[in-house]
Amino acid sequence: MSTGQHPAPRRNARPYSVDEGTIRTRSANPDAADYTLYVRGLINDYLGVGGQAKVLEHARNRGLHYPGLNRQKLSEQLSRYRLGPTWEMTELIIACLPDSCDTAGIRALAAGWYQCARGQLPDGYKGPVSRPPGKPGQRNVPESEPAIPVLQRQLARLQERLRAEAERHVSNLRASENARNHAVRQANQLEVQFHEVREELLRVRSIAAEVATIREEYARQCVALEHVAAPGLRTTPIIDLPELPAARRRIRFGLLVATIDTQAPPARRALARYLCVYAEFAGISPAELATRADIATTVTMDILAGRHVPTAAHAARLATVLTCEPDTLRHLISAASSSTALDEDFWSIARCLDPPPSPDSAPGAGGVVGSDPDNPVTRPLPDPTTAPPNPIADRLRQLTDVYQQGLISDGEYDEQRTRILGEL
Repeated sequence: MSTGQHPAPRRNARPYSVDEGTIRTRSANPDAADYTLYVRGLINDYLGVGGQAKVLEHARNRGLHYPGLNRQKLSEQLSRYRLGPTWEMTELIIACLPDSCDTAGIRALAAGWYQCARGQLPDGYKGPVSRPPGKPGQRNVPESEPAIPVLQRQLARLQERLRAEAERHVSNLRASENARNHAVRQANQLEVQFHEVREELLRVRSIAAEVATIREEYARQCVALEHVAAPGLRTTPIIDLPELPAARRRIRFGLLVATIDTQAPPARRALARYLCVYAEFAGISPAELATRADIATTVTMDILAGRHVPTAAHAARLATVLTCEPDTLRHLISAASSSTALDEDFWSIARCLDPPPSPDSAPGAGGVVGSDPDNPVTRPLPDPTTAPPNPIADRLRQLTDVYQQGLISDGEYDEQRTRILGEL
C-alpha cells in the first residue's frame, strides 16, 4: 500500500452555465423548451442571482422541502429534462416565489405551457389554464383558453392600479391647487396691508408736514413779535383763559421764552426766541439740549437767553436736535452777528475802567534838562483823533472772533473770558 500523498481531485474549471441554445437542443420539442425557459425565467425574474439556492432556502423555511431535494436535482430538471420539469417541481418553484407575486396567474400560465409541452394537463390539476402567448388553444381542451377568473383578476388588479395612480395624481393636483390658493390669499392680504400701510404713511407724512409748517410759522411769528411788539404786550393776554390740566399740558409754552435777556439786542432776542420756541415744542430743557447737542450747558443757556450767538458748528447741531429750519436759523444768526457783537455790555464796562491820565501824572517841563526839540515833554505831540485802544475790550473782541471761527472750544472760551473779566 502506497503511503505517498494522493493528488487532490481535479475539479472542472469550466463555469457551469446552460444557455437558451443548449436547452433548445436538449428539449424534445420547441414547446418543451419554451416551458423550461418559462420556469427558469420565473426564478431569474423574481429571485435574481442565485435563484435556485433561494428556492431551496424558501422551501425549507416554508415547509415544502422533501427528502432528495437538492441543488443538483433542481438544476437537472431545469436543464436536462427533455419535456421540461415535472409539475411537482414547477408547483414547488411557484410556491417559493415572493408573496407579492400573482401565484394563481403564474400557475395557470405554467399549466398552459405544461400542456403545450407534454400534450396533456398535469395529473390531478383541476385549476384554471391560461393560453401561452402566441399559442392557439388546444383542441377539445376548454381549460387551455384563458380562464375568465384569471382575466377578471388581472382586470381587477389593473383597475386598482389605475385607481391608485389616479387618486395619487388627484391628491397631488389638489395639494398644488390648495398651495396656490393659499399663496394667492397671502398675496392678496399682503397687497391690502401694503396699501393700508402706504395710505397711513402718506397720512403721517402729511400730518408731519403740517406740524412742521405750523411750528415754523409760529416761530417766525414769535420772531416778528420780538421786532414789532413791546415787551409788555407779551405778558398782557387779551383774553384770560383758564390753564389746561396738568395731564393735557404736554408742552409748556413761555417757560424758556421768559428767560430771554431783556437787555439783549433785538436781533439776538429774535434768535433766542426762535430757538426757545422749537425747544418748547420738543419739550426739551436747556440741560438736555446741551447734552444732546454736545454744547456746554452755560453756552447753551446763554444762546437761549440771547446773550450769545452760536457758531456755525453749534447752529448745525442745534438745528439737528430741535428739527428747525437751518436756513432760517442761519439767517437769524447772520443778522445777530452783524448787528451786535458778543459781550457788548462787558466791553462797555471795560471802556470805563481805565480812566484817562491826569495832568499831575505827566512829567513837568522843569524836570527835563535841555530843550531837545525831539523831546515829547517839551514839544508834546498834538492830540490824536481817536482814543487809544482799551486793552480789556480788545482782548474780549479778539477772544470772541477766535471763538466764532471755531478755533477754541467752549470750555476754553469760558475759561479765558472768566479770567479776563476777573481782571476788572
